This record gives sequence, C-alpha cells and structure tokens, in this order.
Amino acid sequence: MRPPTDESLSVPGPEAQAPAAPDGGIAAEMATLYDHYFASHDYRKRYPRPNRATLRFLLDRGAGNAGRVLDYGCGDGRYGLPLLQLGAAHLTGYDISHAAIAQFASFLKDTPQAARATLYCGESAILEGTGGYDMILLLFGVLSHVGDRDARIAALRQMRRLIRPGGQLILTVPSVFRRRPLELLRAQAARARGRATGTQKEPGNVFFTRTVAHAPHRFFYHLYSVASLHADLAEAGFVLREASPESILPEWVVTQSALLGQLDAALLPLLPAALGYGIRAVAQPA
Repeated sequence: MRPPTDESLSVPGPEAQAPAAPDGGIAAEMATLYDHYFASHDYRKRYPRPNRATLRFLLDRGAGNAGRVLDYGCGDGRYGLPLLQLGAAHLTGYDISHAAIAQFASFLKDTPQAARATLYCGESAILEGTGGYDMILLLFGVLSHVGDRDARIAALRQMRRLIRPGGQLILTVPSVFRRRPLELLRAQAARARGRATGTQKEPGNVFFTRTVAHAPHRFFYHLYSVASLHADLAEAGFVLREASPESILPEWVVTQSALLGQLDAALLPLLPAALGYGIRAVAQPA
C-alpha cells in the first residue's frame, strides 16, 4: 500500500484487514461482522444517506473548510464522500472493514474527489504517523463498537495523538437512556447475580441481535450518558466543549425518509443531549 499523500487515493488489499484477536475479541468480531454487513449491501439499504442534521452540524463546525480530516470508522463514505464534495481539502478514511473501504473506493473512482482522499483498512496502528488532523470524526457510534473501557480509552488516546493542537474531535455515541433497554436490564441482572462475564461486567455494555442478509448477527455496543462520555474524553486528554442530541428518531428512519429527517432536524433543539437517540459531542485537546 502506498503511503498516504494529498495527491493519491490509497486503498489497502484484503491482507491489510485486522487479524482476529487471540481471544476472539470485540474488534475482530466487529471486523468480520461489518465485512458481511457491507458486502451484503444491507448497510447501504438501512442507512442510504447521511443524517441531515449531523451533516449540517459538521459543516457548521468547519468540516467543509478543514484542511485535513480523519473519518475514523468511515464505512462506505456515508459522511466522508459528501464532505469531500462540499470542500474538505483532504480526507483520510479508516475502517476495520475491508468491504466498507472497497465500497468507499468504488464511489470515489474517477471522481475529482479521489485525489483528495486516502483510505486505510486494518489495525488502527496503521494511522500512527499520519497526525496533524484539523478534525477527527467518530460518527454513528463507532467508539461504542470498539470494546470495553480500556479499548475505548486507547482509541481516544490515539485520536489525541493524531489531532493537531486546537483541532476538533466530533463524535456521536448511542444514549444509555434511549437505546437497548431490554439488553441493559439483562446485563444488569447478570451483574447483580454475579453471572456477568467478559465485557458484560462493565455497566453500559450490551450485545444485541440484528438481521443481516436474512440471518441473525450479534453486535456489541457501549451505551453512554453525557457524564460517562465526559469522563472517557477527559481520561484520554480531551475537554468536552459541546453536547447535543444526534436525532430524536432512529437513524434508519431519518436517513430513509427525507421528510422525517427534516422534521427530526427541526425538532432537535427542543431535546436535551441525554435524551437523543444518540449523543453528539465536540471535544478538543486539553
């Protein structure tokens, strides 16, 4: 794979995918799962476009004028591609799923934006040395898929190393007050009985099942409150500057229906951050 430059679109081959963790950990499980999710095209069917309010949020905070943007967990470019089209000088996209990166590359092929994009797949260590980013994005719950708190703090500390002084980290995470109540109750009951194992020992961690390509698949999520997000960011060397709701309705609703997406965006200012379907946050290096 060529090193990242502002003049080339760099796309790794399948051999660069993250290898399975020795313990079959969350990262390896999510890599395999999302390869299947994107390859089946079910992800694009479920989330066919960006969340209108989130894209506007990014643009209002300078994403369209940023010199260097890292979209960590970029997927197939649901946000990265429109940001390039709207003026971001250079975007680095990173994802653990080779299928996602391959789709992003196909969308960029033969476009004017291809010269301003660099795409990476594999272990996140591949990003070390590419720092100095004006803006880093961890959108639509990417941080919550990483694993337990140690893994999340490690990911945020890497973002701290990669961001320039004064840069912005913009992330969205699922709200503990709106998401997966039954799974939360089951995990809480297991902890109360002393039966929780692995990641289930940490409050806020859940597994849930979603149908992908006509078969059930297990997903991992960590659900956040504003306070717990503030704590994780602080431990990694960030200051939380702003928190707001990401949406009122589920993401698939606001991305599949333009009308409901517009209505959702119009009503968002009435909702506190903690009660959004997701929490949207802006942080900067401490």
